[in-house]
Amino acid sequence: MKKLVGNTEIEDSLQKLDKLTQEEARMAAAEHMRITRNVEEKVQDVGCGVEDVRKRIQGVDDKVEDVGMVVQDVDERVQSVGDNVQDINHKLDQANRSSSHRPATHHSDV
Repeated sequence: MKKLVGNTEIEDSLQKLDKLTQEEARMAAAEHMRITRNVEEKVQDVGCGVEDVRKRIQGVDDKVEDVGMVVQDVDERVQSVGDNVQDINHKLDQANRSSSHRPATHHSDV
């Protein structure tokens, strides 16, 4: 009846409440978007950091591989030196055996 008479306080209040509720929902959505964007930026920063670490690890892997190749080369050279030493020892043993089986020679014979 009051509405019919012209008193629209309750209706005006409900409309204002509805507008405020909509405004609050928009503000909450904007805050949510701001937080989401901030989180996305942080995740992107972490992703860049992870990529940097991955590149550094790859660099270390490459250096370890290079060291492995150098060690293998040194090992092959040491093996070659060992083979040469064995060959020289074998030749010395043969020379010692052959000289012990020869008859003694005099300087005049030489």
